[in-house]
This record gives sequence, structure tokens and C-alpha cells, in this order.
Amino acid sequence: MPVTTTDTTTETVEDAATTAASVPTSTILNASWVLLPDGWHQNMAIELGSDGVIQAVRPSTSAADADILVPGMINAHSHVFQRTLLGKTQRFQRPEDDFWSWRAGMYRQAGLLTPKSQEEMAFRAFAEMISRGYTSVCEFHYTHGASRMDHGEMPVLMSEAVLRAADRAGIRIRLLPVCYQHAGFGQAALRAEQRSFGLNTNVYLQVIEHLVKESDLGPLQSVGYAPHSLRAVSLDTLHAIQDHRNANLPSAPIHIHIAEQVREVNECVLSTRQRPVEYLMNAMSPDASWCLVHATHMTADERAKLIASKATVCLCPTTEGDLGDGLFPLADYMQEDGHWAIGSDSNVCIDPAEELRMLDWQQRLVGRKRNPFRFDSAMSASTRLYQSALEGGRSASALPVGRIEAGSHADFIELDSQVDLSRGCSPDEVLSAWVYSSHPSLMKRVIVGGSVR
Repeated sequence: MPVTTTDTTTETVEDAATTAASVPTSTILNASWVLLPDGWHQNMAIELGSDGVIQAVRPSTSAADADILVPGMINAHSHVFQRTLLGKTQRFQRPEDDFWSWRAGMYRQAGLLTPKSQEEMAFRAFAEMISRGYTSVCEFHYTHGASRMDHGEMPVLMSEAVLRAADRAGIRIRLLPVCYQHAGFGQAALRAEQRSFGLNTNVYLQVIEHLVKESDLGPLQSVGYAPHSLRAVSLDTLHAIQDHRNANLPSAPIHIHIAEQVREVNECVLSTRQRPVEYLMNAMSPDASWCLVHATHMTADERAKLIASKATVCLCPTTEGDLGDGLFPLADYMQEDGHWAIGSDSNVCIDPAEELRMLDWQQRLVGRKRNPFRFDSAMSASTRLYQSALEGGRSASALPVGRIEAGSHADFIELDSQVDLSRGCSPDEVLSAWVYSSHPSLMKRVIVGGSVR
């Protein structure tokens, strides 16, 4: 349903007759406090167009109909089907249990999916994302259900099932169909349990074209590109994907898994004589339209090249912790002005506050300091981290989200300053209380495209 309308326009009947055709229908949302790109502002009016886009943000003298508004968070990396693994992969099996052994359970779960079950599973996960404060999601989708690498009918149906689920849940989605062709470096053939992911390059690009031209995308829906990883696609395929994007969807992002595991780094070196991020930087020259997921294991030189490229790193700390991936040096990365976003990845946890809290606490434990990022005291660490993740998510999704400003989508979280945990707190302290507690009472409502979800 739409947010409450407060009419702040005063005009005569005659004036109305002459202006009705030229003035767009709008809603004014008056908030006690708003987190804008430059910080906290009190008593602000946000004018929303009928298309769910912010038309203006200005000071307000009207009574507030919203409490504390902050931009909704962008989930920059998700595999919704993996939510069904929750609780099923935590049993000790052997001393060497790691990411690679975890994949066996993931493959089994993926093999059970049909378009119908994919839609229902995705709907539940997307609805949970909305309830926890994610208003946009970049869905890294490789459960294509493919019977052959040269046949795209089932992959289209599986993608459309995810889009329907997102529409039902009311979440903004950038669907990223995945190109997955090899079982490892050296272009190893897909194993039996991986074959349903596999599409050849021509069919993969045809699936993208069908989704854009034939699938009747809704106003909250868009499509991008996702070569799975350097181990799963060749350099020729990477170039074909980038060329297709440049020619057909130049504003769409390209996402890729990279340098998540030490074994992956070692295999890349054996195959290419370069480390993964080093190889990608030299071979593809990624720019701000690229999102590198994880990038956990980089040298300082790789990190410097990545930062210079303006590409975004997507960090998924609850999944990276669950899989034992390793620790990203976020404090150093932020000191060097690197761009980063957060994602729920395997969805072992769906909670942006938890992802941010874990990122902060990881760095505190490593540095044994309570301010590892060396933030000043003007705002809380949680607000600084929240704003950084918003900016990274805006870049990773290549969508006008993550800011409360004219031209951006009206995607907000309203926090409650009147519950026990927040009473007497400043807006900055309320956001901090939410990030460091994830307490549901602190979240009042979620608005996507100007509508309450």
C-alpha cells in the first residue's frame, strides 16, 4: 500500500484546473529524522513521484508522519535456493570439512529444484529479506535446471520463477543469470552434479535477451550478467559477456566470484601463472560496473589495482564465516578508499545488521581495538559502515538506490525511536542500536518504490 499522503499544496479551484495536467501526482512523506548522503537531517519532507522515485528532499514544517528514515540496504549477492540448506550442513563429517566438501550438500539441494519449487523457496527468502531491511537484491542465479548446455527453455523458466517470487515479495531485484561452463581451471568438463548449471555462451546470452525483451519485467526488476568465476568460464567467454553487455545493456553490472578460497588461488596460479584478481585486472580491465564477490585472498598489489579500477567488492561475512573462507582486511581497504557492499550469499543468515556487525567485530578482534576503522566521533561506527555499504550496493547493483535524494528510488527503512531500546536516543544511536542488536522492535516499516511492504 502507498505511504500516507500529506497534501501541502494550497490552490484555488481555478488554479487546480490549469495545473492538474502539468503537476504529477505526488506523495509528501514528512520525517522527524532522515539519513541523507551527508549525514542526519531533522524535519525533512520527501516528495515521492507516482513512479516511486524521489522528486525532492527539503526541510519541512509539517507534522511528521514518519519517525527515522534511512535508505533500505542493498543485498549485493544472494543465492536464494541455499536458504533451504539452513541447519543441514553443520554436522561434523571429517577433519578436512571446508567449502569444497560443503558443495556436495549444495549440489544435492539444487538438483531438487523445479520452477514451482524455486519460486516458492525464493518468495520465502525474499520476503524475509524485506522483513529484515533489505530493499534490493542482486540475485546471483545459477540453478538453471538445464538438461543440455545448448538448450535455454528451462533456464528461462527458472529465471522467470525467481522474478515472480521477487514481485510477490515486493523486493527490488537485479537478476544476474550465471554463466557456468567448467568444473575448474583448464576448462575441465562439468561433473554430473553441476550439469544443470551449465549453458554455452550463445544460449546464456540468449537467455539474457529473452528476459529483457520477452519476460515483461516489472518496475522493480532488471537484469545483469554473472560469469560464475575464473574457474567456471574461459577468457573468451568473459570477453563475449562483456562485449554483449556493452552492445546491449551498457548500464548493467557484471558480477563474478573471485579469490574466495586459498585452493582457488593456488589453482589459478598453476593454470595462469597469476593470482585471480591479478589475472582479472590484467585480462579484463574491470571498472566501476564490475562487482567482485569475496576477493578474500588478495595481495596488497592486487588490492591497490582493484581500488584503482573503482570496482566494488561484495563481502558476505556470515557466509564467509560459515564456510571458513578467511578474513577480508576491511579496515585497510577502507583506509585506501576501496568500495564495498554486503551480501547474504548462502543465506545462512538474512540480516543486513548482522552482516555489518560481524564485519566490524572481525576487524576489532584482529586489531584488538574498538575503532579499527579510525572513524571520527561525529557519527557512530555503525552509521559510517551503513553508509559505506549503501554506496557500494548502489554501485554493485548499478541502480539509483541506497540514497535519499532526488532521482533515487524511494526505498526506505523506518526505525522507531519510541520503543524501550531506543527511547531517549538520538537517531544515530537508534541506527546503532539496530545494527548492534538486530532487534526487530527497532524496525517500524519497510518502504520499496514508495509503497509499504
